[in-house]
Amino acid sequence: MLDTANNNVANIINPQGTSRFVLICEHASHHIPKKYNNLGLSQNAIERHIGWDIGAQALAIEMSKLLNAPLILQTQSRLLYDCNRPPSADTAIIELSESTPIPGNCDLNDAQKQARADDIYYPFHQSITDLLDQRAAKTQSVIVTIHSFNPTYNGETRSLDIGIINDQEASWATQLTLAANAQHTHLEITQNEPYSAADDVTHTLALHGTKRALYNVMIEVNNARITHEDGQLEYAKILAELLKNNIPSDQL
Repeated sequence: MLDTANNNVANIINPQGTSRFVLICEHASHHIPKKYNNLGLSQNAIERHIGWDIGAQALAIEMSKLLNAPLILQTQSRLLYDCNRPPSADTAIIELSESTPIPGNCDLNDAQKQARADDIYYPFHQSITDLLDQRAAKTQSVIVTIHSFNPTYNGETRSLDIGIINDQEASWATQLTLAANAQHTHLEITQNEPYSAADDVTHTLALHGTKRALYNVMIEVNNARITHEDGQLEYAKILAELLKNNIPSDQL
């Protein structure tokens, strides 16, 4: 079993991993502490994709093993606070997810929103900062965030298997996309789909990658491909091999 280090909102797996890659999974869990009363939702609703990125945690853990890379998992549902959004963003604490109202997020005052950020956002990102600081003397880290997406969204079917998303610097994401398509012609792999930086989904990349001049990329996997162990292992191998074969050789 990989070694772990924990705080209330961050579970760091394999913190001593020697890979240049640092994996981050901001939407790893659908857990909501009891004091929030499930935000007024049923457990079934929370376990849908609105509550977490289905399959992303298991996928990221397998990738951590294959790469010998540290992995930071967010331990609470994004419905409480989306750690891939800054406190200034209206989407950090959502009142409506697709067509599902989130009663426990409605009509929060500024103090309540700040308390969520103080309890969840800041400690989670401080854990990432601390890990990167510890590694900085030994290696130039490469940031990879792991996400999954729904195959159907707002009535639209998505056939995409893997999306590779960049923040400001696109060259490494382009390299990864070209390499992935050359090797896995049976898969649909596209850069900056189903989201891009224009959709405000690259906050973690910007905060911990771009700001430090570290290479960074966000990987999105169709959650229908990774709801079961076989798919999680298959896609972990595909992505770990892709990353290992395309490690940036220069500095951003």
